[in-house]
Amino acid sequence: MQSYLTSGFLLSLLLQIGTQCDAAAFAPGDDLVETLQGVEMVDSDLSTRQTMRGTLSVVIVRALGLDGDGLMKTNAVARMWYSAFYYETSEIKSDNPVWNAVYNLGVVETHLPLKIEVWDKDVGKDDLLISCIQYLTQGIHTFTCSGNGQVEVNYSLTCEPGLTGSKCEVGQ
Repeated sequence: MQSYLTSGFLLSLLLQIGTQCDAAAFAPGDDLVETLQGVEMVDSDLSTRQTMRGTLSVVIVRALGLDGDGLMKTNAVARMWYSAFYYETSEIKSDNPVWNAVYNLGVVETHLPLKIEVWDKDVGKDDLLISCIQYLTQGIHTFTCSGNGQVEVNYSLTCEPGLTGSKCEVGQ
């Protein structure tokens, strides 16, 4: 089985991001890990080449008008997914829970969707009350999702240095 480290794929990737190496020095089958030991990466302009990146913070604020259990108050939790990140708020027994749950995700790829769900937790089977997907843009924003009630979410997306545009895709 051929390793990715001995394939032309890695070599072309390294040459695209810029290294201080000579492409002619490599031949198919060379061990690139061994060959590249001691090679210094050229990163002077790398940050502007990595577009669509920014710092993301999300606040799941509250839900309004939930009706999970009919006559009883809802055992409400909100769940959030962004790329590999997953978070769940604490459970609040209310049809109008206020979480103000803050999640600082750090630097993320800005083209991915944010998924929000609100659930009624039950002993047997949890009930999905609200589900939505939101694509984010640079700045500070508030949005609401509707279903069996509404959920309010705030977020802040700040582009990485040298990037701009609604999705942090354009270098300055």
